[in-house]
Amino acid sequence: MALQVLMVGMGCAIGGVMRFVMGRGVNSQPWAVGFPWGTLIINILGSIILGVVAEFYLERETSSLRMEIYLLLGTGFCGGFTTFSTFSLEMLNLIKEGSFLGSLGYGLISVGLSLLGVFLGLHGTKIFFPPH
Repeated sequence: MALQVLMVGMGCAIGGVMRFVMGRGVNSQPWAVGFPWGTLIINILGSIILGVVAEFYLERETSSLRMEIYLLLGTGFCGGFTTFSTFSLEMLNLIKEGSFLGSLGYGLISVGLSLLGVFLGLHGTKIFFPPH
């Protein structure tokens, strides 16, 4: 149990730092003004990563450390990297600013592309790295 907690904690720390750095980098771009592009891109990318990690470590891997590796990368890194709470706050802020269509579009795009990201991660992994 201690190893599992350590793996989740390390993954969250790395994922959270990556979210901060990447979010700042994306949101500092001139084209990113007025829309939460950083969170959108991070959530979609995190969904793809989670799909790949799930395919490798939940579906295929048989080593005794497969769950610990999944906890590090899937639960920890992806959990720290992606952010539903920030997504929700940004949707609410768009509504407060009077951008109802922007909020609706952001919600639909985020959820739709994140689902697509997980699907592509899972099935892309099967195509590019077929099971033995």
